[in-house]
Amino acid sequence: MPLALLALGAGGCSQPPAAAPPENSSPAAARPSGSPPSEETLERLRSLGYLDTKGLPKLGAGKGVQLLDRNLTSPGYTLVVFAGSCTCQLLSLDGEIVRSWKDEPCHRWEHAELLPDGDLVVVGARLDQDEVPDPIESGRYVMRLGWNGERIWRAEINAHHDIHPTADGRFITLVLKRRRIAAIDPDKDVADELITVLTSKGKVVESVSLYDLLSSSKAPFSFQKAGGQDTGDRPLIDLFHCNAIRSASVPGLAGNSSIYGPGALILTSRHQDALMIIDWPSRQLLWHWGRGVLSGPHEASMLPNGRILVFDNGLSRGWSRVLELNPLAPDELVQYAPGASRFFDRVMGSCQRLPNGNTLIVHSEGGAAFELTPQGTAAWTYEGTLKRPDGHRVKLIRMRRIPSAVIEEIVSRRGGNRFPNAARDASTRPAQ
Repeated sequence: MPLALLALGAGGCSQPPAAAPPENSSPAAARPSGSPPSEETLERLRSLGYLDTKGLPKLGAGKGVQLLDRNLTSPGYTLVVFAGSCTCQLLSLDGEIVRSWKDEPCHRWEHAELLPDGDLVVVGARLDQDEVPDPIESGRYVMRLGWNGERIWRAEINAHHDIHPTADGRFITLVLKRRRIAAIDPDKDVADELITVLTSKGKVVESVSLYDLLSSSKAPFSFQKAGGQDTGDRPLIDLFHCNAIRSASVPGLAGNSSIYGPGALILTSRHQDALMIIDWPSRQLLWHWGRGVLSGPHEASMLPNGRILVFDNGLSRGWSRVLELNPLAPDELVQYAPGASRFFDRVMGSCQRLPNGNTLIVHSEGGAAFELTPQGTAAWTYEGTLKRPDGHRVKLIRMRRIPSAVIEEIVSRRGGNRFPNAARDASTRPAQ
C-alpha cells in the first residue's frame, strides 16, 4: 500500500518517492469516490464504536515487525496499546515483547502513557457502551499500574480517550458529563467534555466544562451539529467527542503568539472537525481550525517547532492521512497521504513525530503501523499480533516510540537486570 509525502499550498504540490506500509494493512471498506457523503452517512461513521468490525476484512493475527531499516528508523522502544484486549506491550525495535501490562475484567483501553518512573497510566472502560443504559456510564476509569504490572490506584471517573502527564507531576484528562444545553437541543442531553486535572494519586482537583469555556470565550466558536445518538429512553448528543488533550506550550515561541504560552492546551474534537488551543489559566479559547479541511480527526500534538501534527480520518473523503500545519498560517499544509492504494480509519488513528524527523502512523482499523522518513520512505512497519475470537485482528489504538535512554533509566532505577524476557537491547540485535 504505497504512501507519498505531499506538500500542499497555493503553489501546488510535489511528490517524493512512495513508501510501503504493511502489505496486510487492508483498508476499511472505503467510500466510493464521487459526491460528498450525506450528513446521514457521516453521522453513521461518527457513531461507529471503536471496536466495531463491520465492513473490515478478517486479517487475523499479524506477524509483528515486517520491515526494519536500522539506518532510517528512529531508535528506541515502542509502546503499543491494543484497543479491544486491555493490553499494552513495550516492544524492542525488532518487535520482541520486553514488557507487557493487562487488566481484567475489562472491555477496552483507550490510551496508555509510560511515565518517567516506569509506571503506566491508563484510560479504559470495563463495559461495552452499546450494552449499558447510558453510554457515559460504562465503567470508565483512570488507573496507574507499576512497572511490574501491579495496580497502584484506580479512579472510577468517566474519563475517556486520553490522559497527559503535566510538568508538575499531575495528569490532565477528558471526562464525560451528561447535561441539558438548551442552545444545542432543548429536548436531548449533551455529552459535555470536562477538562479535568488529577493529582499523581488520581484525585480530581480541577474540572472545567469545554462547552462553557467555548460558549463564553472572547474568540467566537460556532458549534457544528453532530453526534446525535438514539440511546433508548436516554438520547444523547455526542457534541464534541474529543479524543486528545496535550500541552501546546513551546517556551521559545511564546513571544510570537499566546498559543505557545505556558498554560496552552491543544484539544482534538472528532465531531466538531476541529483543533482547539485554549489558555488553561484564563479558561479562554485562543485558536481553532479544521472545519472544511479535517473530517473526524484524532490526536493532534504540538511539535517543538510550533507546528501541529494531526491524524485526519477523512470521513467525508473515504481515506485517511496525516497533516502537518503551521497554526499561524494553516493553509500551508504538509500531507502524508495515500497513493494508489488507500488506507482508511473510520475510527481511531494515531501519529507521532519522532526525534529524527520521522513520523510514526498507526492504521488503527488495519491493526498496523508504519514509520515514514520526511521523504516518505518506510523505515519500519508493524502488524498487530493479537486476534479476536471472531477472527479479526485486534485494533491498535495508539503507539508511542520511547527513546532507549528513557527505558534504560527506568530499568536502572528499578534495579533490574534489563528485561525478564529480553537479553539485549533492540539496537544491538541483528536485523531479522
